[in-house]
Amino acid sequence: MIFILWIFFAILVGVYANSKGRSGFGFFLIATLLSPLIGFIIALVVPPINSKVEQKALEAGNMKKCPNCAEIVKVEAKLCKHCRSELA
Repeated sequence: MIFILWIFFAILVGVYANSKGRSGFGFFLIATLLSPLIGFIIALVVPPINSKVEQKALEAGNMKKCPNCAEIVKVEAKLCKHCRSELA
């Protein structure tokens, strides 16, 4: 029973790391070998990889790039929150 919980929490650590643009499998291995708590703390401390997070948001279709400043904004936005230009 403890082994099943250990693996379950290690998977959650991998999913969390993947949402930050990090290697989900790598963090799963860290959490499995060390402990899910240590793996989660490491995943909390490391900064997200913004380019991968932005790419996932663009591929999901809920974000777009502003044509003037190239920052990521929501698809529904009428004005860019970064440069205040109007979006088509």
